Amino acid sequence: MLLLTKIKPQSILMSPGTSDLILLILVFVGLQAWWIIPIIRKNNKLNDKGRELRNEINQLEKIYKK
Repeated sequence: MLLLTKIKPQSILMSPGTSDLILLILVFVGLQAWWIIPIIRKNNKLNDKGRELRNEINQLEKIYKK
């Protein structure tokens, strides 16, 4: 609370357009995340399936080599 009383009101003011720029950056990052995150999740699922298939292949190879 002590810090808030020492801040001068003039130091809080932003130059014009700063809030618009911040909003534009947030929208841009949000849109990028909106299409990239599903691609990453799908890739992780495919990697998991690939690992499972490799394990099954290894198990079958061990069975039939005996």
